[in-house]
Amino acid sequence: MQNRERSARGSANEDNMLTETFSSIATAVRRVFANWPALLLVAIVYVALLVTLYFFVAVREASIAQVTLTFALALAAPILFFLLQTMIANGFSDSVQPVNAGLLAKRSLTNFWKVMVITLPVIALAILLIYLLAKYQSQLAAVPDSARQLHPLPASSRTHETARAPINWKGTALSTVRYLALGLVLPLAAIHLWLATARDGLIAAIKRTGQLLARAFAPQSVLIYAVGFLIFAVVPYFLLFRTTPNKHAWLDLILLGIRVALVFALTLLGWVITVKAIALLDKSPEPVSKEAA
Repeated sequence: MQNRERSARGSANEDNMLTETFSSIATAVRRVFANWPALLLVAIVYVALLVTLYFFVAVREASIAQVTLTFALALAAPILFFLLQTMIANGFSDSVQPVNAGLLAKRSLTNFWKVMVITLPVIALAILLIYLLAKYQSQLAAVPDSARQLHPLPASSRTHETARAPINWKGTALSTVRYLALGLVLPLAAIHLWLATARDGLIAAIKRTGQLLARAFAPQSVLIYAVGFLIFAVVPYFLLFRTTPNKHAWLDLILLGIRVALVFALTLLGWVITVKAIALLDKSPEPVSKEAA
């Protein structure tokens, strides 16, 4: 009987978690589209960021003017990025009333440096992780295959040996750690730090870093981010890089324009809705256990 009651409670808790998670996402969608002036302002800043990144890559350093422009773009890109995240955190945080676009712009221009400061440890950790993983991967690649060196295979059997090659579990584990860290762990931690900085201020967010990180990796928070990741990352990737062959050049251009527009909309809306849903989840009261009661 006790096992049945525990399993029933566990399934009920899982159902409640799923219900609250998708309810937060649905509420986030409604509030994001209700505050369309702020969404338009965020879209403008997002376009400016994309244009800055494009010209930073496209401009060649041949003259003094081009070098100066490259440095200016390199300085403007991170400012626009953190300004964009500050606008999303301020304009689509946990407030029910829509934030005025002018007030949002003024508040974001004043406080974006706080979001930049709170993100510096996350950036440092990402750089350190990338360096360590790349170093370990280079060590794996440098290890010689002693069996093949002692007994080289004839050319006729190399294709069969390649087909029967075992799975490189170390390389697979390395890629898994890289994708989980850079695609899930660090972005999710950054979102919670940004929301806390926009809501409570920089000092309060720094003091509550441990609590914020604990809430960042709660099951509901991870589930919301996973659903949002499908919208702002997975679907845009397939839309942009999985093309269908076509014989008509003009039709290819039209389809390319449609795909680029969809990628732009999905990446922006998916990210904004994800941050908004996490903000609503953080604002909701935590359930009180029976022992605490």
